[in-house]
Amino acid sequence: MRDLARRVWLVTFSALLIFVTYEIIKSVLFPHISLVSSHVITVIVVAVMTFFVSRYALGRYGQALAEIQRQTAITEETNRLLTGVLATMHEAVVIVDSRMRVALYNEAAARIFKLPATDAGKPSARRTGLETSVGEGSSAEEVAASRQHIAAPASSAGTGSRPSRLTDVTRDPAINDAISRVIKDRIPAELRVEMADRDRRSFQLNVVPLGSELSVAVFFDITQLERLERVRREFFANLSHELRTPLTAMLACSETLLAGAADEPASRERFLETLHKHAVRMNDLISNISDLSAIESGQVELTLNPVRLRPVVADVIASLESRRMDIEISFNAAIPDDIFVEADRTRLEQILYNLIDNAVKFNRPGGTVSVSAIEKEGNIVVNIEDTGAGIAASDLPRVFERLYRGDKSRSRKTEGTGLGLAIVKHLVRAHGGEVSVASEPGRGSRFTFTMPIATPIAESSSELGSPALHRI
Repeated sequence: MRDLARRVWLVTFSALLIFVTYEIIKSVLFPHISLVSSHVITVIVVAVMTFFVSRYALGRYGQALAEIQRQTAITEETNRLLTGVLATMHEAVVIVDSRMRVALYNEAAARIFKLPATDAGKPSARRTGLETSVGEGSSAEEVAASRQHIAAPASSAGTGSRPSRLTDVTRDPAINDAISRVIKDRIPAELRVEMADRDRRSFQLNVVPLGSELSVAVFFDITQLERLERVRREFFANLSHELRTPLTAMLACSETLLAGAADEPASRERFLETLHKHAVRMNDLISNISDLSAIESGQVELTLNPVRLRPVVADVIASLESRRMDIEISFNAAIPDDIFVEADRTRLEQILYNLIDNAVKFNRPGGTVSVSAIEKEGNIVVNIEDTGAGIAASDLPRVFERLYRGDKSRSRKTEGTGLGLAIVKHLVRAHGGEVSVASEPGRGSRFTFTMPIATPIAESSSELGSPALHRI
């Protein structure tokens, strides 16, 4: 607006100079002109000059209004897009002004810092403190620039809500100090912060200056990434431990045999049995790792057919009894003969074998393993229960992780690779089911998984046709 005023004043002053020049020339060239004629000519000249000056001023003012309207439309569209982007972001965004007041935040930040969700994505001139920077003498460009900073309509600014100070939003000194330094030094900063809430979430905080008076803080939730990194470290630590144990035993046996024990038949046989036992254990571990890798990468195809569940359970129990001749565990299978599941029989046997074998290994002497199945909501629900020591509540969420062992002292007394439950989880999900565990220390555990139901008619017809292939 200042530029418009200067231009109008310049044109008006030029018109005044032209009028003065006209009066001088009229007086010099026409000294005897009558007073009436002089006034008439002067009025006509003034009217013409006023018409052109006013037309110029109105034209310039119209252009300024059009520019303001155009900038306002652009700002409103930008605000709409900004609001949509902020609303769909999983990262928390908080904009703070030079007085450490929260000028803008999105819904993710409202959930983290317990801010009013109704004000999310709605900044105002009162919050940003920019309303004093635009006065009556501002130019059209300054008005448009101020409207771009104030990204909400005037109605939202008049809600009467007081702007929240950052110290009222969060008491974390690391967050407050980082934002304060950025506002003061105008240098970006990043750090890791941990929220002391119920879930103890971790965030990567990036703070950058925004304009001359604002700073924007973006909180990236890295809780899941840190958990996965911790699982990865534990996996490799457990894998090295699982490999080191049989390797150490094999090295000890081989060194003993080379030292002369090979000449003693009794010692030779004992050490060879130990070598074979640990070689089998390593082979099982490597095979399970290969199977799990293939399943997770989608390189395993399922041949889905209707399968009668009861014979599969009987075969798995018979296989376990033949492999573990010294077990003192009784089996109880309650599977109706008319239950069919849509599954790959080989992978179904692998699921049942891992779960039932797990129930045998962690059972007490003289205990029982019970297998049951019922139909529920279009699925077959299979339960494998044992009477062992149970699983601690803190270990239940992680029992299906690779190589995870809860009770370390108890795990060392049992053979196994620690990958069986991880394979079970992926195979069950590949069939379209879910697997879960419920346990109470001292009262045993119950593993439950679901499978899609199938009908005997589908079984007989499938034997004549080609099976369905399903890649996992």
